[in-house]
Amino acid sequence: MARTPIRVTIYSKADCHLCEEMDAVVAEVGRERPLEVEHVDITTDPALAAKYGHEIPVMLIEGRKAFKGRCTDKELRAKLDKAQATAEKHAPLESLEAEERWSPPAPLAALVLVGAIGGAAYFVAEGVAAASRGRESLTAQLLAVEGRGQPMIDFELPKADGTKLSLSSLSGKVVFLNFWATWCPPCVEEMPSLRRLREKFAGHPNFEMLLVSTDDEWGPVKKFFEGDDPPFTVLLDADKQIAGKYGTSKFPETFILKDGRIHSFIMGPRDWDTWFAEAYLAAILGG
Repeated sequence: MARTPIRVTIYSKADCHLCEEMDAVVAEVGRERPLEVEHVDITTDPALAAKYGHEIPVMLIEGRKAFKGRCTDKELRAKLDKAQATAEKHAPLESLEAEERWSPPAPLAALVLVGAIGGAAYFVAEGVAAASRGRESLTAQLLAVEGRGQPMIDFELPKADGTKLSLSSLSGKVVFLNFWATWCPPCVEEMPSLRRLREKFAGHPNFEMLLVSTDDEWGPVKKFFEGDDPPFTVLLDADKQIAGKYGTSKFPETFILKDGRIHSFIMGPRDWDTWFAEAYLAAILGG
């Protein structure tokens, strides 16, 4: 069976020696297997320049960051093999050849049709639910999500305007809880895609995004967002007590809260622009 082409995106810019080196590695490996390679010049997009400017070249494989700076052909082959295995694992089954198909006798076919009509509502409902569960499971794997289930820990933290927000006040909503800090490079890198993720779900009434800063004071946090107000709610955990209660040890860390429980946990930064990140949250929200 022919291999499915693997999607490779390279963020780079002109006059970049490392970019040329990465292109050469991809071209070499591309002679052995089918690749769909897209080159993106970050200088054409200010958002991309801000996101990747300090670490180009950056390579994404099937939408997930795989390398930055340098990679060898051996390292690339290993990542591609992993992506290929994932793609093949979830590939749809090939249809049966015509001569292998079986047609039931007419009486049995009629019986099957009657049963299908009688149970249509049930199976449609079950099918939709199963599809949603399947989508969540698949996208959770792609996003590298760890399932949880323990009760969420309530808290009350200040906002920049001096008012306070309690987690319990968001009862009934799916809460995207992210612990971060202005001095944390991966947190800063993740921030632009977090903004876009919030904007994608801006119209969903049951979704709330809380970014809890663990900076010592509001000064650096306000400076970080100066002139560009965030689309999500920012809170301050100056003494890091809430982060400690959630067991946060590395920043950033994200908790998805639903129905009073910690539904899932994500350690480290993610590219929230990927299709599977959006699909994962949509599945949890039931959309």
